[in-house]
Amino acid sequence: MTEEYAYGSVPDIDMPAMTKKDAAALLKNPNRGFRGETYITLGEKPCAYPKGGEDPYERAERLIKKYEPDSPTVFQAYVYLCSYAGRQLDELAFSQLEKFFELFKSAGIRLLLRFAYSTESEPDVPYETVKVHLQQLKKWFDDHENLISDVIYCMQTGIIGYWGEGHSYKKFRPRHTGDVIGEVCRLVPDEIYSQVRNYKMFKKTPPEYRARVGLHDDYITGDASHKWAYARANRKRAYQAALSHAAFTVNDGEMPWGRAYTDDKVSKGHCDNLDGRAVLAQAAAYRFTTFSLEHNYREDEGRLYSMMRWRDEPLCFDECKRLGIHANPNLFFDESGKPTEMSVFETLQYHLGYQLAVSGLCATAHELFFGVTNYGFAAPLTFNYFACVFRDENGNEKEIPFEKYNKNALLSGTTVTFRTDIPHGLAPVGLKLETHRGSGICARFANKGLFENGVHYFTQL
Repeated sequence: MTEEYAYGSVPDIDMPAMTKKDAAALLKNPNRGFRGETYITLGEKPCAYPKGGEDPYERAERLIKKYEPDSPTVFQAYVYLCSYAGRQLDELAFSQLEKFFELFKSAGIRLLLRFAYSTESEPDVPYETVKVHLQQLKKWFDDHENLISDVIYCMQTGIIGYWGEGHSYKKFRPRHTGDVIGEVCRLVPDEIYSQVRNYKMFKKTPPEYRARVGLHDDYITGDASHKWAYARANRKRAYQAALSHAAFTVNDGEMPWGRAYTDDKVSKGHCDNLDGRAVLAQAAAYRFTTFSLEHNYREDEGRLYSMMRWRDEPLCFDECKRLGIHANPNLFFDESGKPTEMSVFETLQYHLGYQLAVSGLCATAHELFFGVTNYGFAAPLTFNYFACVFRDENGNEKEIPFEKYNKNALLSGTTVTFRTDIPHGLAPVGLKLETHRGSGICARFANKGLFENGVHYFTQL
């Protein structure tokens, strides 16, 4: 260690704010952002979508490559169990599931996972079948704890009705909805959140799991009062209760397919030109952490869908404020400090989930102080470990966690201050935000500087 970092001196360090020029690195942050979507139907003849015939692994690899320019770090995965509707899952099914998970692990992509049975061509199953399968899956998940921890970002209750969306079921009995939600929650460790499709299902969630059960709204159109919304805005009490709860859970959304008809009515036309500003405001209100790339973006090459249109729709910072969005003002300025615009698409892309910026970094002889502002829609709820990294005179690094780190306090638009003692003989060199200590799943801040091995290093001045 040089004399300038000897105990009693003041380290001259900073973490300059990112501008739009540097911000693409934020899109690689885990557990947030635009997400892909794919399927696997387990069984003797595995396919992607039930009765579709497409190889599930080839499809997954194709879509990972297709959306690579958009930097998704999350994919939604539907695992269809309909081939086992009349029997228990077997070793073949579990080996296929393991291969599927390993594919995403090797790609550095985490999964928003949903089990399902029913589609337009496949019937649903009774709860008795579901219960047996979930018991089997629980044992397999427990036996593959490390793989589950590496791959699963969040669970969706799924299972009930068409595509696991909780509607259009016949054999399943609604009195078992709460049982299914609880059993899906029990599949994974407590730090992994789950989601349900509508507020009615949430109210059936067993009380012990409600704190970690968020929402997924699969019909985002910008109309918060739509009949298929998670909770309808024109039913104010339920809507406000849903939004308040969503501030502390992991939430996801998607638009209808662009080629689909609005409300499934031909007379209303296709859903391929939705209002981007209205969708942006709805995504912020729901505190979305991820949002689908597969719907209404590049479904069919050569045809123009909603999110492609939004790429050409400029948005200024003041308009974000009018929409109720706590956007990062630094992304609306260039290197020279001149105001610039982002597109509606980019504003959504960068502000889904968490976006944490460090400011006011100050070191005295004995302490380090700084603030963290969250410009994203959602708190960093999947990150349970925050530490300051110190270095000794031999170059060895030591992490000391912040004892008062509270992920729930970092709500959208909120600034939280942190301080830590500077131990004798050590120099503060960076910060580390990780899902849990040793996971290797780390996030960088919306600041310039080296990000390496999960550590965002301070800039030496």
